[in-house]
Amino acid sequence: MKTGSWKAIILDLDGTLLHSDGSISEYTLKVLQECKNKGILVVVATARFWFKAEKYIQMISPDYAILADGTQIYHDGELIHGYAMEQSQSEGMIRELSGKADFDFVASVGKELLCSSAGIDETWRKTSEFKNMLDVPVYKIAAVLKEYEEAKELAEKYDCRLYSYRDEDLYGFARSNSGKYQAVAALGELLQISLEEMIAFGDDENDYEIIKNVGRGIAVANAIPMIREIADDITESNNDDGVAKYIEKIVL
Repeated sequence: MKTGSWKAIILDLDGTLLHSDGSISEYTLKVLQECKNKGILVVVATARFWFKAEKYIQMISPDYAILADGTQIYHDGELIHGYAMEQSQSEGMIRELSGKADFDFVASVGKELLCSSAGIDETWRKTSEFKNMLDVPVYKIAAVLKEYEEAKELAEKYDCRLYSYRDEDLYGFARSNSGKYQAVAALGELLQISLEEMIAFGDDENDYEIIKNVGRGIAVANAIPMIREIADDITESNNDDGVAKYIEKIVL
């Protein structure tokens, strides 16, 4: 098992840190605060867009937040690094998805999320008719599609990285050289923290590279088989506060 003097903790949210009902325990928040008190950086790394991650960022107050499957890195609410899609990629995909009237899609342009569904007018989400080409960077596109093969065909056509999610017919598309791991590695370079000095927790396919390559990668008990197989250790499930228990025992 790999070892290290931990300088940063990388935390997936859904299925890992959060309970299945979306809650986070006071015990977990207390343990994470103890980490920060000891000078250990707390980094959230999630597929969520800003509008769905914001409340957890406010609760956890992480030092850094990696959002939208690693395409955006935030510090104190400001975007400090991002992997935007090439304009030809985002324009081509939006054009094709706009022709699929039966399916919803969204485009992340930073904190704001542009949605094909009508009637959305919120702080960080709004309806867009996508009639004109966007004049801002697009970091990730997510779409509800009938089949994986349809999503795969789109990803290959525009040379995008494809994401699928457990128990959802939602698919994510991003730059091929982006991802949670790439964002973690970039953040490490920025902060002069090596991957060996990081410990990470995850449960799903988009956590694979992080779990495999950091100093110690931990799977929660409810993680998919491919994550449990390559993890250095397995902790209790998300609903049993497995992340906090492991941190308290091994890190603190």
